[in-house]
Amino acid sequence: MIPKPIEFTLTTDEAANLLEPSGEGGHQNLHARLIEQLQNGNLAVKFDDADIGELFRYMTYGWDSKGGGFQSRLKKAFLRSFRERLKL
Repeated sequence: MIPKPIEFTLTTDEAANLLEPSGEGGHQNLHARLIEQLQNGNLAVKFDDADIGELFRYMTYGWDSKGGGFQSRLKKAFLRSFRERLKL
């Protein structure tokens, strides 16, 4: 059985945060996939199992510190959605 994709609907501010250019680093592929999904005002972002794992790893990298700029932007964009989905 193929797992169903996980979908998050972002606010316009959360999406705009992710559409900003980012620096260099290992996150470039994830950032490009997010930008592709957020084109033309779309606010829904879908992840398969591998993508959600990658997103979570980047979001939690350096959790106790400020982390990198992109990691902080991911937290701002997806933390609300994760909390809602996990009912925290």
